[in-house]
Amino acid sequence: MDFQTHQDQAKQNTFKLMVLLLLGLLVIVAVTTALLIALFWYSSGSLEPLSAVSIAAPLTTIGIGGTSLVKTSQLRSGGGSYVAASLGGRPIDFNTLDADERQLSNIVEEIAIASGMPVPNVFILDKEPGINAFAAGWTADNAAIGITRGALTQLNRRELQGVIAHEFSHIRNGDTKMNTRVIGWVFGILAITFVGRLVFEQARWASYRSKDKNQIGMALLAVGAGLMIVGYGGAYFARLVQAAVSRQREYLADASAVQYTRDPDGIGNALAKIGGMGRENKVHSAHATEASHLFFASSFLGGMNTHPPLKKRIKRLLPAWNGEFITPQPAKAKQRPASQQTARPSGFGIGGMPHIPGVPADLPIDPSILIGAEAAATGFQQFEAPTSDGPTQAHIDHAHNLIAAIPVDIQNSLHTTYGATLAIIGLLASPEGPQRVQQLQFASQLTGLEASQLDQASRSVSNLDRVLHLPAVDIALQAIRQLPYESKMRLRESIEAIEASRDDQDLFRWVLRRVVIRHLQEEQYYGAPKLRLTLDRVEDAASVVLAIMSSFNDTEADETQKTFTHALNVAGLKNHMLPPAHQITFVHIDDALTQLANLAVPEKQKFVKAAMAAILQDGKTTAEEAELIRVVADAVGQPVPPLLPVA
Repeated sequence: MDFQTHQDQAKQNTFKLMVLLLLGLLVIVAVTTALLIALFWYSSGSLEPLSAVSIAAPLTTIGIGGTSLVKTSQLRSGGGSYVAASLGGRPIDFNTLDADERQLSNIVEEIAIASGMPVPNVFILDKEPGINAFAAGWTADNAAIGITRGALTQLNRRELQGVIAHEFSHIRNGDTKMNTRVIGWVFGILAITFVGRLVFEQARWASYRSKDKNQIGMALLAVGAGLMIVGYGGAYFARLVQAAVSRQREYLADASAVQYTRDPDGIGNALAKIGGMGRENKVHSAHATEASHLFFASSFLGGMNTHPPLKKRIKRLLPAWNGEFITPQPAKAKQRPASQQTARPSGFGIGGMPHIPGVPADLPIDPSILIGAEAAATGFQQFEAPTSDGPTQAHIDHAHNLIAAIPVDIQNSLHTTYGATLAIIGLLASPEGPQRVQQLQFASQLTGLEASQLDQASRSVSNLDRVLHLPAVDIALQAIRQLPYESKMRLRESIEAIEASRDDQDLFRWVLRRVVIRHLQEEQYYGAPKLRLTLDRVEDAASVVLAIMSSFNDTEADETQKTFTHALNVAGLKNHMLPPAHQITFVHIDDALTQLANLAVPEKQKFVKAAMAAILQDGKTTAEEAELIRVVADAVGQPVPPLLPVA
């Protein structure tokens, strides 16, 4: 299968279909204007097209646009969880003892870590016996994945992994944001129907009470009926476009899912089981119609079918498929050992924030701390550079092994708001000395627990191998997402205060702090326009970060300059002398990453490749360097899969 060709075709067709939807909206405005012209002519006997246009066009546009904006605002502020709850979804506990749900949570975490994306919230549609799933959300940080109870019980692990990879690709490709907009547009068009019904009913009631069939009353009845027809017709047209858009994105998601798993049989057999259920594979939620384009498979037929035909999808995935659907049988999930069945600790609330005296972060960076004791203690090895095309099955297997290396009791703790907050504090606080005591006292006031308890609990995460720190953060951020908004913002302030109070900064933890803060912010980001710069516009910022990356484990000035020049060439930037590391401060790095976050996506990919080139140039890489690439990429909003060790 040619993944890139399928992806390019789907993206091009999607753009054409969205243009078609906008043209349809213009037609609705024109028809509404024509109805008002007819009303003027019928009631007064004179044609006043300019007056009708000046009234109908802005009112219709404002009406559709306003109601669309209101609906879209509700959807994006609630994120994917709002959509999932409206469809009858129940959020799962990642510490669940249910074997099927535990298997699902494991798959979601593995694919998230393998792709460098946030772990989304997961919902079960308990009342849906069919096989289906969906992804929703305005951003990757407030996205949610929903799955029906039937999919959990009737798909095996390979099939379920294919379905979840399909939904992750929707999040990664930005489909969920586009689908949210489509729901808002359809709702706005339907508002015309509501107005038409109101006009029709009021005119009919007034006519009934007066018992006088006057011309204006009859005209209003006609206008009301016309608006209802226009509204229903426009909504039908919008849903046709909605269905066509969804069909194109489904091909893209199918291709991406196989690219992730390298297992076309998994997702192909899941689709074959859906076909085997026939009409029983319906989603029964009252909101299923308006959200039908979100689902993995649709129950609609004909032109309103929001997905490509099952046989066509399966044939693209499995060219040798014999054309026969599979009658699904419940698949048994593996039960967790009793020793791993740990109850979930209760959460906590975040209280007031004390002040921590800080040291300035504009101190110069000492090149010796770039290597650090942890890096020096870690053996050098070779890593494969990740691509910008997303993870593969090798990355998912690697993520599975990383999660398995985290002790079960720590995993269970990371799945709670309490344990997740401790993990973040434990990773960012000073490892020893008076500053740690001060920072943990601050955390004690934050959580309401004894500082000694925080010290003991946080060390369990901070003492993990370096390669496990980022997976632990990924798991922790999913739990932190459950905190109230005010608590998350206080946690952000506490992270900033803890980092500002350290005089033993190291680059990894400084950038990790920025990554955590970015995810806390992005969850509340609703799509305000961002700059889309090119690298040459932020050349100085790129040079700062690439210089630090080039200096990370090189002590020879000549070798560092070579590495820096190579990185600049990969980025397509002009060559110049390496800035001295002692002249670069953490504030400089923060400012540089802020500018780089405004790059256009292709430019971000180019920058990340240059950062990788700086680290991988010497052919020997520590686990700390491998993870530094990931946190820098995440800090600029271009997450990458983990680097795979070369055997």
